[in-house]
Amino acid sequence: MTCSKKTGLYIHIPFCRSKCSYCDFYSKIESESTVSDYVSAVISEIKSRERFSQYISGNLLIDTIYFGGGTPSLLSCDDFSRLMRAIRENTTVTDDCEITVECNPSSVSSQLFDTYKKTGVNRVSIGLQSAIDEERKILGRVGTKKDVTKAIELCKKSGIDNISLDVMLAIPNQTEKSLCKTLSFCNESGALHISAYILKIEKGTLLYDTKKELNLPDEEKVCSLYELCCDKLFEYGFQQYEISNFAKDSFCSRHNLKYWTLEDYIGIGPAAHSFFGGKRFYFPPDTKLFIDGIQPISDGFGGGIDEYIMLNLRLSQGIDLDEMSRRYGIESVTKIKEKAIEFIPDCLLEIHKNRLYLTRKGFLLSNTIISELIN
Repeated sequence: MTCSKKTGLYIHIPFCRSKCSYCDFYSKIESESTVSDYVSAVISEIKSRERFSQYISGNLLIDTIYFGGGTPSLLSCDDFSRLMRAIRENTTVTDDCEITVECNPSSVSSQLFDTYKKTGVNRVSIGLQSAIDEERKILGRVGTKKDVTKAIELCKKSGIDNISLDVMLAIPNQTEKSLCKTLSFCNESGALHISAYILKIEKGTLLYDTKKELNLPDEEKVCSLYELCCDKLFEYGFQQYEISNFAKDSFCSRHNLKYWTLEDYIGIGPAAHSFFGGKRFYFPPDTKLFIDGIQPISDGFGGGIDEYIMLNLRLSQGIDLDEMSRRYGIESVTKIKEKAIEFIPDCLLEIHKNRLYLTRKGFLLSNTIISELIN
């Protein structure tokens, strides 16, 4: 198969200085030598793509690049420059490519942001989580609100204005008042994109071991905080385009939209997933195995009707029923309309202009509703 479609590229940087108490993403605390070896392994992967040969041949046309983690901002200026140089020399990067780097405010500098700007980075995602230092401490976040403010200032000074902030809802001890302070900080910061996630305490995290001792909000309070977040961000000019994502003007995350709209993307690094040419594959979550050259593991075919329903209903625009009919046949539309009827009277789902979409109330019950629609 020769790649002709525009493709997203995800580079996983699996390193952190310390583990946040809520985080269940794959990341490790490693030595500088391991980080250097890892960067070299990623570059080797980009140059040869031997491990991807069973899935991809030909040149890659890249229109979004996303450095996620872990903590990508832990990479030195030299290592990051090496990575960007390898990408540009071994793929075709479009002129309007969206290039995002996730940053921890405690691991950035003016030199690092200048390097990002020089290498073409035009979007930065900063881990705020909360503008209340006590809440940040509970989450195990390194640094303070002042550190976040400084990071935003340095980023803008470098010439990168497209800034996204991560916010967390349902933090232990969080109140409507403290959430409003965080959202007000986001607005005053000049951020153009907000990702607002409800805290889920996953097994294997530090919070999981102490959850019985935490003052966690009940389900009603979680719903109230989510609706408050949506209302406040709308008041500040942010449009909700996905369950947890809000943007001003046209500053949606183009890379993340690829995931939700079943476009092609390639993931490089331990625990990184790919969807290309209708096939899914991933690297196992092991940095040493990746450095040693392990092959990606097949995860079967993707893009089926269940995935289409599940991913598109995450978006505010929902499912285009005409497109669904073209992809999966008119019978698929008939069936989903029949199932949707159950949720319309309770204002959880709506059908308008041949689109089926979840309401804000429906977003809060999305897992249950989607499960019913695809079963």
